[in-house]
Amino acid sequence: MNQPKLPPPGVETEPQGDVVPLKEAASRLGKDPRTLIKAITAGQLRGGAMPRPERLRWYVYADELPSPPGPRAASPPASDVVLQDLRAQIVSLTEANRLLIAAQQDLLDAGQSGQDAADKYRAVAQRYLDALGQFVTPGHLGDLTDV
Repeated sequence: MNQPKLPPPGVETEPQGDVVPLKEAASRLGKDPRTLIKAITAGQLRGGAMPRPERLRWYVYADELPSPPGPRAASPPASDVVLQDLRAQIVSLTEANRLLIAAQQDLLDAGQSGQDAADKYRAVAQRYLDALGQFVTPGHLGDLTDV
């Protein structure tokens, strides 16, 4: 019968809480498993090794590790952010075009009627100013809400 392989002196052999296998711990920490074994042996990392007939079964306490990677729902992917920005720009440009078309129609109407022409020209000028404001605003109007 084979005698179990024993860990180095000072390394615990019975886990006292939630543990993670050495391979997973190394992956989560981004380190080589041998580095973790040295850290456990030196007392720099809480863990241990369970004796087994052929080789030790190393482990690390779960609270010593960062959370396992999971789905990220907190921030949308960069492509979604770009897409939202482009959609907002389209809405802004569509509104500017609508203002310009309405101003042009008012200008044509003002030229045909002699009454209140000055008021209509002022209204046309205001719509042109509104449309220009759409074009000279950096990015799009939605950017102003991010301040």
